[in-house]
Amino acid sequence: KRRDGYWGKKAALDEVQFIDNGDDPAAAIAALASGQVDGMMEASTSQYAALQKMQKDPGVVIHRVTTGQTAVARMQQDKDLFKDPRVRKAMRLAIDTRKVLQIAHLGLGAPAEHHHVAPVHPEYYKLPFMKQNIAEAKKLLAAAGKPDGFDCEIFAKKDPDWEAIAVGAMVNMWKQIGVKVKMNVLPSAQYWDHWMIEPFSFTNWTHRPLGTMVLGLAYRTGVPWNESHFDNQRFNELLAKAEATIDVEKRRAIMKDIEELMQEEGPIVQPLWRAVFTGMNKKVKGFKMHPTSYLFAEEWSL
Repeated sequence: KRRDGYWGKKAALDEVQFIDNGDDPAAAIAALASGQVDGMMEASTSQYAALQKMQKDPGVVIHRVTTGQTAVARMQQDKDLFKDPRVRKAMRLAIDTRKVLQIAHLGLGAPAEHHHVAPVHPEYYKLPFMKQNIAEAKKLLAAAGKPDGFDCEIFAKKDPDWEAIAVGAMVNMWKQIGVKVKMNVLPSAQYWDHWMIEPFSFTNWTHRPLGTMVLGLAYRTGVPWNESHFDNQRFNELLAKAEATIDVEKRRAIMKDIEELMQEEGPIVQPLWRAVFTGMNKKVKGFKMHPTSYLFAEEWSL
């Protein structure tokens, strides 16, 4: 409910009500189509086609923003299979990230570049795009003593559904370099029991405002969330330097080196950056989709 005397912008609406329509994607769509609700918190890819049809009748507007939300196929560097950086790079070069984005997320978002710094981050440095290169990937595997590829297993979550779809697409691409990957898709609760244990897993990471943030959380030596066990002193030094550099342009120059290092030696295969989106009735004014789905209800009106 609106509270008069609030220090910020005075809200136009008397109140905003949130109604739980359950887990069935069709229920939220039906509520929006029938006018029972004016919008949705966040839509899924399974609801996107229905939202598109509703743009004319009853007049739904699709709000969308590309984010730093992603998931990475991370390889544990201290396991025998992934110790050699040439093997890890070969796994990256096998992937057509644009194709995975289209298959898994309807093309909504941006193809990733395997360094976990997003185009939406202020210090992102635009490198030449890392394209699929099957011939080069096979060369790297041969140089690493695996000319015929290898067999392994990847763990993924059942929900949200795009994650398992993305992994399935990558499994088919890894076959082209002789790497046969068995998919083990688990319920979310069970997956997190395996998160830090398995040599190869697909893990989602949410949006952070700065590129340095998730790098420090996920890839610095010894930090609690370093699921890939990545241990690279050069990376640690560059990241510390970037974190201490306030000027964005100077920080971007350091980020260039970090991104290149991650593409050469890093522990991840990163297929995409998600766009988050939702549907709102056209009568709702002032709504903007936020990268972390924050809601600024004081900006809204009818």
